[in-house]
Amino acid sequence: MGTVFRRIISDKIFNIALVCAGLSFLVGTPQVTEINWNTIGTLLSLMIGVQLLRAMHILDALSDWLLVKSQHTRQMTQFFILLAFCGSMFLTNDIAILTLIPTFMTLAHHQKGTIAYPLTLIVIAANLGSSFTHIGNPQNLFLVTYYHVNILTFFQLSIPLMIASLILLAVLSLWIPKNSIAMISKKSVTIHARQISITTGLIGFIMLGIFNLVPILLVIIVTVVVGLIIDRHVFQHVDYALLLTFVCFFLFVSALSHNLYITHWLNQLMKTPQSIYVTSLATSQVISNVPAAILLTHFTHYIPALFLGVNIGGLGSSVASLANLLAVKQLLLFNGQQSLWYFLKVFTILNLIGLFILGIWGWLYLKMYA
Repeated sequence: MGTVFRRIISDKIFNIALVCAGLSFLVGTPQVTEINWNTIGTLLSLMIGVQLLRAMHILDALSDWLLVKSQHTRQMTQFFILLAFCGSMFLTNDIAILTLIPTFMTLAHHQKGTIAYPLTLIVIAANLGSSFTHIGNPQNLFLVTYYHVNILTFFQLSIPLMIASLILLAVLSLWIPKNSIAMISKKSVTIHARQISITTGLIGFIMLGIFNLVPILLVIIVTVVVGLIIDRHVFQHVDYALLLTFVCFFLFVSALSHNLYITHWLNQLMKTPQSIYVTSLATSQVISNVPAAILLTHFTHYIPALFLGVNIGGLGSSVASLANLLAVKQLLLFNGQQSLWYFLKVFTILNLIGLFILGIWGWLYLKMYA
């Protein structure tokens, strides 16, 4: 319990969110009743299920297998990009980054190659791949629960973005050099098929709760019981700081949405699909795409523009997505300050390129969608 508490109070993202929630009293009065507890409960259940899968070392086993199958460093990186893209759809972009980035940096270190460019592509892949599913990232989970989006409508929006994202990543990966692979010794990973089947079934049950087919309270109870049966230690690794960060986001956004000047300004901005799209893109760059999604739902019911804006808006600045900050944190843990500034330069340039290309694509797609 003490370890969990120390992890919460030392989490920089949570501390920033807490400060923002405190400062929000200066611009408005946040309402506790506006905290979306369905989203918090769903996120808790999802994190427990994902931690169960992570404890089974599925991504570790896949990365070991991909290394063996790689013919050169470009192909190795492309495999990791694809793994991040697909893995984030079901294990969330945060888990994909926390799992794959340390593994990739270890491999890249042994290959004696630069890591900034390929590492950035892996982070972008995790952000974009997570957009394909309603459970892949927090903003999609919130939008689906807030608007009660049905699964068909959601995938009508996410599939075109997924295809455009894959094409972008494939093209950008062509600049990675083709160097020979230096094989390294790896630990054996044991996969328990029965536990994976149960946990996969649990995540399917959580999805029923997301689409309001099962009461969220029942989902939480079942998830906790299954977690205790399979591996009670996973509860120590659940990101409770992220849950509290979400609570702070809701309070921060509640205060902003009760400020007459801000609400008037946003109402003036968000009158057309294109203006909603641009506003969500721009807001994500400043306050991150999760709080941007929470804030802007108060001012529009046009889901396509908001969905594309906050998902594509995860590209760009280093604060545009929580996953971006997690990637920087992982780099610091691995390399210290040594390559941080060079990484941030490459990271920002590549993200801005991706934001520009997909941003234009999203604008054109919205015109056709309308």
